[in-house]
Amino acid sequence: MALEPMEIRNERVIQLFEAYAIFGALFMNAVWILYEWGSYKAHGGDGSNVIVERIFECVMALALSCNMFLALLGAWYWVYSILMNSSHQDYVFQSIKPMMYLYYLICFTGNLVWVGMLLGIYCNLSPYWPETIVSLVVALIVCFSGSDISVAHMLSVSPLELYHLPSFSRHVFLRKPFFTKKEKDDLKAHAKMRANELRKLAYNEKKKLDPNFQKVRTNNNHTGVLLRAAARNCGRDNTDISIYEARLEEDWLSKPEQLNGMSAECLSRYMPLGLAKEVQKLVEAEFSRSETIVELAPIPNGDL
Repeated sequence: MALEPMEIRNERVIQLFEAYAIFGALFMNAVWILYEWGSYKAHGGDGSNVIVERIFECVMALALSCNMFLALLGAWYWVYSILMNSSHQDYVFQSIKPMMYLYYLICFTGNLVWVGMLLGIYCNLSPYWPETIVSLVVALIVCFSGSDISVAHMLSVSPLELYHLPSFSRHVFLRKPFFTKKEKDDLKAHAKMRANELRKLAYNEKKKLDPNFQKVRTNNNHTGVLLRAAARNCGRDNTDISIYEARLEEDWLSKPEQLNGMSAECLSRYMPLGLAKEVQKLVEAEFSRSETIVELAPIPNGDL
């Protein structure tokens, strides 16, 4: 969201808080219905499954608490964002912690409701075991199939965020910790692709916002011109080369002639190897022409 154009991302924050508030308020009815259906104090069991029913009461109390604060704080952040976001250019960055807090609340609420539903089925239908077993099996199938679909969706649209999510959170909230090597490699590959995509978006947004970003520097002695030409030759026009330029500047390499004689392996310390090879090729082509110009001294008369 922080990479969205500045003119719309503050509006997106308002919409997000609105969605949290409305969902929290509507879902509270479902949580309360589930509690009444499964509790022995209402329409649930007869009080014979003391341990299971006490666990159910505790789980649903936590679910109601999380759901209530989700609706309450979501509505508060919604109203506050309407009042304050127009006076803050980067309101989205100031709202990261509230957004993460509401995200964790909704995750806790969803997981507690799943556990409460399974316990409620057991409390309400036992000791009618055929009905109990069928209901539990169907509920588990719905739960885990929905979880797999959700994880696959997140892997396709937000793999970088999923990669940086702690393994404990992936295990608790998504029920998929990515333990196997194939799963980890697949997640890492998708995350790299997403990082490159976000880098290009940030680069394009920077070009729009900074009026001086696209100005061609007339100073041909600057390494930025050389790096841009090399990136263009590699077919990477939209690549942000300012990172590599800054790395060279850290070692006081700010002029193309200072790169003359450096190998591609040496240049790859500052940039990708493919770009380093192209930079080396351009530097050698530029300075080989100047070095081949030999001034011929005039031959004195009579020396022939």
